[in-house]
Amino acid sequence: MSEESTTHESRVLFEDKKKHNLDVYALLDHLQESCRLEQEMDVGQRWAKVQVTLPRPDLPLFLWHLCDPHLGSKKTDYQLFKRDYEIVKNTPNFTVVTNGDEVDNFLVGMGRMSSGVYENPISPEQQAKLLRGLFKTLDQDGKLLVFTFGNHNQLSKRAGLKFENTWLADFACPVLNCGGLLTIGYGKQTYRVALSHLYWGNSKLNITNAPKRFMEFEYPEADIALLGHTHNKAVEVFTRAGRVRVAGVGGTYKLFDEHSPQSGLGFRNIGAGGLCLALYPDRKQIVPFYTVEEAYQFYQSISRGKGAISK
Repeated sequence: MSEESTTHESRVLFEDKKKHNLDVYALLDHLQESCRLEQEMDVGQRWAKVQVTLPRPDLPLFLWHLCDPHLGSKKTDYQLFKRDYEIVKNTPNFTVVTNGDEVDNFLVGMGRMSSGVYENPISPEQQAKLLRGLFKTLDQDGKLLVFTFGNHNQLSKRAGLKFENTWLADFACPVLNCGGLLTIGYGKQTYRVALSHLYWGNSKLNITNAPKRFMEFEYPEADIALLGHTHNKAVEVFTRAGRVRVAGVGGTYKLFDEHSPQSGLGFRNIGAGGLCLALYPDRKQIVPFYTVEEAYQFYQSISRGKGAISK
């Protein structure tokens, strides 16, 4: 048999093979609809406004900048956290903006970071429920002005869960899930607060460099720029474009963490959390306090000078 006839005889015909059909516009429409559905489901936003009415409208609004408590970790100073939380919860005119890493939230299957699981005596779910129990109370009392995001919070995305959509969707306060600008109306004044858990420009020697760059490149209209993440702490009052501004990095309540010194970042320079700002209602004035306790002592002194505290 010739080579030509062999080739012809072994030929196979597939009469019902399914043909490839690519409808690029149908795929684009499908993707567009997916985008729309996700945007409708997400609770995150970039800008938010809040008008605040307080029990003592003649006194400043005290703003606790809470970041990096890492609830759930054995390395957190819970005594310090509880002290500051109770002051804010029980004192008139004290409010809070929470700026990320509220939970430690370590998960298994994170490679070299999996060791953090052994520092968490309770599960990620229990940590999130603890957070809800603490901050839902502040939210219902009108003390919680905004949530942002944290890289530890977002570890939940490894399981396909956005932290804010899963645990914060029913909070009354807005969630700036990529950071953003919070406009606070209080008395006759308006204060614009730029918030993010982290931003580029971190410096161990000039700690407020990053929030100043955040204000410069993202929110030049802001009066205040606040960051977290680095576990350093500093606050600076400065003038930019003829206006007094404030830049701060909020420190941490995870004061017993071994990661920083073992990574060469030192231990003695970790900043204890609790940065607090007093915002005046009758004039544009921002007074920073390094700790919540200092702010509370100031509140007590001025409230006594102006009469009894309203409960």
